[in-house]
Amino acid sequence: MIKILISIAVAASLLSACGGFNQFRLDVQQGNVIDPAQVAQIQPGMTPQQVRFLMGSPQLEAAFRADDRWDYIYHRRPGFGATERQHVTVHFDDGVVSHVEANIPQPVAQEDHPVDMNAH
Repeated sequence: MIKILISIAVAASLLSACGGFNQFRLDVQQGNVIDPAQVAQIQPGMTPQQVRFLMGSPQLEAAFRADDRWDYIYHRRPGFGATERQHVTVHFDDGVVSHVEANIPQPVAQEDHPVDMNAH
């Protein structure tokens, strides 16, 4: 009887130790997914409606002051690896875009780096 209990205890400890090798962690995404190509299309003079059509609703809008700043925030924490953070702030002056601040990678212009579709 003792041999059976010891065998069960050893088997249980070995099986529980194996669980640490294959842990699955979910990716966690929060906020607005930010497309650098869309951010590049925001130009001074655009209306808030044009920005909302292009980027969607902002994550943060000013609640207690004039509607002069929209913040688009994106956080992605992969199961393994570093957290990715992107932030775009669109500033408005007199009801139109005055400037944009962003900490996202800039898109590469296709005409600067053409893709050869015939290459193998």
